[in-house]
Amino acid sequence: MIYTAIFQNAQGKLVRSRYTGVVNRQDAWLTATKLGASNGDCLIALVSGDHPVYFYENFVTDSNVTDTKQRTKLQEHDVYESY
Repeated sequence: MIYTAIFQNAQGKLVRSRYTGVVNRQDAWLTATKLGASNGDCLIALVSGDHPVYFYENFVTDSNVTDTKQRTKLQEHDVYESY
């Protein structure tokens, strides 16, 4: 079974990986967790199938923002902040 695994690395960056695992979701999760841990990554999500994944940095980069004050705000933006 093919999965798309989403990990968070030690620097806090989210990364996507294609993962081949067993059909049983619990076993697939545990195996993917161990694979990520061997690289120092924490498994965040496991999605059935091979999917592209887009993160915040794919759309908001320093080159998109010309105003230095606004750029600083974007760099400090907490994507998990609740409103």
